[in-house]
Amino acid sequence: MLVRLVIIAFLFSFVICFFIVRFFISNSKLQNVFADTFIGPQKFHNRLIPRIGGFGIFISAVSVMLLFSFLIKDENIVYFAVSSLPAFLAGFAEDITKKVSSRWRLVAIMVSVLIGVFLLNAILYRVDIALIDTALSVKTIGIAFTLVAVAGVANSINIIDGYNGLSSVVSMLILLGLAYVAHKVNDRLLLYVALITAGSVAGFFLWNYPFGKVFLGDGGAYFIGFAIAEISVLLVNRHQEVSAWFPMLCVIYPVFETVFSIYRRRKKRIGADIADAFHLHQLIYDRVVPHFYNIKRDEKLARNSATSPFLWFVCSIGVLPAVIFWQNTLALQVFAILFCVFYIWFYRSIVRFKIGKILG
Repeated sequence: MLVRLVIIAFLFSFVICFFIVRFFISNSKLQNVFADTFIGPQKFHNRLIPRIGGFGIFISAVSVMLLFSFLIKDENIVYFAVSSLPAFLAGFAEDITKKVSSRWRLVAIMVSVLIGVFLLNAILYRVDIALIDTALSVKTIGIAFTLVAVAGVANSINIIDGYNGLSSVVSMLILLGLAYVAHKVNDRLLLYVALITAGSVAGFFLWNYPFGKVFLGDGGAYFIGFAIAEISVLLVNRHQEVSAWFPMLCVIYPVFETVFSIYRRRKKRIGADIADAFHLHQLIYDRVVPHFYNIKRDEKLARNSATSPFLWFVCSIGVLPAVIFWQNTLALQVFAILFCVFYIWFYRSIVRFKIGKILG
């Protein structure tokens, strides 16, 4: 029965999202209304592409979550869907109007977090570091920390959403890792939510990669990021045997990318929310891909699609050991440190044009 429901959860959300996104792609009027802009340092397309993939992901995921709330008789799935609504709506409003500031989107994500706190008791009380855990045991501090942590993860998925298939595969890898551990601890709620969200992302992925017929948009990125963060908080909160460093290592690529970007921009004395062209994925696009593929500089689509697999590998460096050592805090901490060292080394090698020598 469990296997059947797991398959249904993934496939239903996959199929619904696939056809919702197909509808938007095939409708020329909607494509014009929801088309992404060409302006910005992180824009690499040269034609009108609808920024509406997140709508399909959200609608399909929430629809299947509501269905499963009846199938397994667990109202918490409904609460999970409700709590994600402000985060999605703020991002979706930005996708449509291009006028919602990053500050208001951050506020909306925090509203989602507070709804999760109230409805699901989704509070991060521990990070498996004694002194910090003592502070987090105070509920107000725990809630404040949860606000920052969930908002940070949600925003990090948006940060890496730069190339076809990048954020979607990274998100699926993380969600499947979370689903695996949810299954190991027999948490049906989190297992289904993770697989439903992953199925929806997979339905979008087939239209986004490799040809970029539709973009995820802020709405999709914030919804996926919030879902990943909320599942992580609940998994640690509900199961003492799950190390708090397990979800941290799962999301370490997008989170460290965000933290490193803030550090990099502050060092240059520019705003942390000011877009630039120096993310790891952009450097790989410019300086690494040409070493592997004989692609002319004007073939943007081919270079775009060739970039993402490098970052899928980078993400897997965190997710695979996280899944293997999900109960072993020390091992997870060691792998987290190793990932950060690898990231900085790799980034600096590309920036200093040493990558050609490394790759031979």
